[in-house]
Amino acid sequence: MYPIIFRTLPEIFSFITVILLVQVGALLLATGRRYLNQASLIAVGIAGAAIGEGISLSVYPAGAWVAIAGGLAGGLLLGHRLRPLGVGMALAFLAFYGATYIVNIEFAQYVAAMVLFAYGLLLTDLAPTFVSCLLASAILLLSGIWMGVQVPLLMTVITSIAAARVLVAVLPPRIAGRSQTAMRP
Repeated sequence: MYPIIFRTLPEIFSFITVILLVQVGALLLATGRRYLNQASLIAVGIAGAAIGEGISLSVYPAGAWVAIAGGLAGGLLLGHRLRPLGVGMALAFLAFYGATYIVNIEFAQYVAAMVLFAYGLLLTDLAPTFVSCLLASAILLLSGIWMGVQVPLLMTVITSIAAARVLVAVLPPRIAGRSQTAMRP
């Protein structure tokens, strides 16, 4: 069973998109902030393509292919030029669709999208490790939902791995910094 992301494209494109998102999420979770620029570029491009298709299907359904290409190009340009805005848009897109599957309350979808958009916009340059783990978690969670994995198990595993990744990235420098200052005369 393939997930339906792009309704106007053949199903194989949606499956390839999910596989690409799983790889991007795993790369981000494994490396932290090192590949945040490249991974956010891919995520924003896919989000732009899906948003472009959604707008086109409600306005002019015959031009959906053009809207997908335009949304992809616009998302890539946004992710390249304005990285915090691009990361915020990708997080908002993933939060909106993830909340659709988890909560199924329309108000909660909008709140989750706004909160994660603010996190991406404000914390991309201040706390890149946290934002990269948040983006990776959102990508992996939505990809797992699209592939049919049980949501409680998926949320538990992804949250645990992301929390461990943030702790590994943040705690050792703090511990090492305190121990070095304590040894100085």
